[in-house]
This record gives sequence, structure tokens and C-alpha cells, in this order.
Amino acid sequence: MKLAVVGAGRMGGAVLAGALRAGVLESGDLGVYHPEAERRESSARRFGVAALDDAGVHAAERVLIAVKPQSFERVAPLIAQRDGSYISLMAGVTVETMSARLGSGRVVRAMPNLGARVGASATALTWNPEATDDDRAFARSLFAAVGTVYDLPERLFDAFTGLSGSGPAFAAVVAESLADGGVRVGFGRDVARDLARQVLLATARLLEEQAPADLKDEVASAGGTAIAGLRALERHRLRFALIDAIEAASERATELASANGARR
Repeated sequence: MKLAVVGAGRMGGAVLAGALRAGVLESGDLGVYHPEAERRESSARRFGVAALDDAGVHAAERVLIAVKPQSFERVAPLIAQRDGSYISLMAGVTVETMSARLGSGRVVRAMPNLGARVGASATALTWNPEATDDDRAFARSLFAAVGTVYDLPERLFDAFTGLSGSGPAFAAVVAESLADGGVRVGFGRDVARDLARQVLLATARLLEEQAPADLKDEVASAGGTAIAGLRALERHRLRFALIDAIEAASERATELASANGARR
């Protein structure tokens, strides 16, 4: 068994499904683990992989930890193994904390976002110095299957969580607001939502070729409709609100990390 997945919920399940879809791993290479047999069997059926008991998770070459951070204290003794290889998706739990609780220095920490579900995640990776070249290469291949991978120092993980991890929620509010604006000027709700989605899809594609400021200037012609709208956004301080949201999310990530460290 190449990889045991502990906690195949929303994010763990997205990574698992992406790895299968991209052919990075075959179904026979994967298993899911949960201390409760019923939950374990249910997850295994959902993804078409093996259900692993305690012996199975310890026999796996690597373990992907995708539980909620507050559950780690309870789960760690069940999966701990000296010199085991671990990849963690847990927000706010440092590699130092994980290494201490798992009894192994071979720890890679990953921070994907919900884009993993559609193969468009941005994932940050960092690792303990004891993680091997193979440990790091495996983690990169796993997360490259669901998007783009960034090697970052752990000190930037809270900021990465604030921008990339929380960012889809902020973008969703922008999309919802665009749709509400469409309804305000006369569109039906379904059409307004579809137009907002298409605007964001097109903008994302265009931003692969040019900087945000250049795209904004290209659309906002002199005396036109876009510059009138941009003036309204500036009057309501949209820029500041988004910057403040990312800062607040990053600070909250730091608070959670401190709390998890305190429970070490």
C-alpha cells in the first residue's frame, strides 16, 4: 500500500480523487483509515479503494493526514510510527509539532485549497529537514495532480492560508455580488449568476497573460462604463476590504497555529 489517507473528507477526498484521476496512483495503491469501522468502510466504498485497519495504516509506505487540526491530538497515537513518512493537510499544525507527536522527522506539510476538487489548487509545501528526497518528490507529484505546487518556508504558511486557502471564499463573495448587481439592473437570477461566473472564468484566463493592472486599464477606456464602475468600487474601498480580509485570515491562521502548538 503506497498511501494511507487518514480523514478522506472534503480536502483529503479531493486530493485522493485528483491523484486517481491523474494516474499518479492506482486504486490498489490507496487505502483510507478511520478508527470507526463504519466510517472507514463508507469512505472506502465512495472512492473505490481499500479500507485500512490499524495494522493496514502502519504497513503503508506513506500516510496522508487530512483530519481537522483539533482531531490530531486524538489521531496521532493511532498512526504514529518511528521513521514513518507523513504528509499533512492540517492547517496550523507545524512540522515540529507533527514530528514530536508522530515520532518521526519525515514530515511534509501541505496547504492546498478547495481548487483541488477541480484540479486547480494552489498548494504550498514545506518539510522537516529529515524528510527524504523521495518524501518530497512524492508529495510534489501528489499535489501537482490537483494543481500548482509552491515550495515555501513554513513562516509563510499562515499568509498562504490567508490568500490562497481562504481566497476562494472571497472570490465567491465577489461572484455573488456581481450576480446581485446583475439582478439589480434587470437580469433574472440564473442568467446573472451565469454571467458572473463567465466574467470570473474569462478574467482568470486573461490574467494568465497579463498583470491585473494592465487588464483593468485595457477594459476601462476613457469616459466609459468600466471606469465609472471602478470609481464606485474605489469610493466603497473594495481594495482595502480585500486586503484587510487577507490580513485578517492570515492573522487567524497564526492564532490557530499558536493554539495547536500550545496543545503539543
